[in-house]
Amino acid sequence: MKRMRWLLLTMGIVLMAQATSLAPQVSGYDKYVREGNSSNRYEVAGITNAGAFEAFFEKLQEAVKNSDKTEVAKHVRYPLRVNKDGKSQFIRDEQQFLEEYNRIMTKKVKEAFLQQKVTDTFVNDQGVMVGNGEIWLGQFSNRFVVFAINVE
Repeated sequence: MKRMRWLLLTMGIVLMAQATSLAPQVSGYDKYVREGNSSNRYEVAGITNAGAFEAFFEKLQEAVKNSDKTEVAKHVRYPLRVNKDGKSQFIRDEQQFLEEYNRIMTKKVKEAFLQQKVTDTFVNDQGVMVGNGEIWLGQFSNRFVVFAINVE
């Protein structure tokens, strides 16, 4: 019995040591690429063409920079989720987005987007995050779009 306890204790320590390894933590994407799986850093977000996504991102930045509301509205997935003060509102269509553009695309949201380098975005299975989550982008039905904005 004593020997069995010793064996179980030893196995537990070994398993815990493996789980809490001192090896540096890397993102899932970094490990994925290191294993030779992909060179598309956006793939985990469902984006199939990195070059096309980066071109889209730059085009959208240009539209925001030029305050081209109509062009920005074309690149939104409706209904658009807008989070503010702990509540979500859904913008049903392009017309409503244009009417509420200044409330949605606040100075903070625009600055975060315009300062963001596309290659420095955070990417996970939910999408591509700009800044501290001010804007989320993704690919839906072969279109690159903005699908959520956090105004808070």
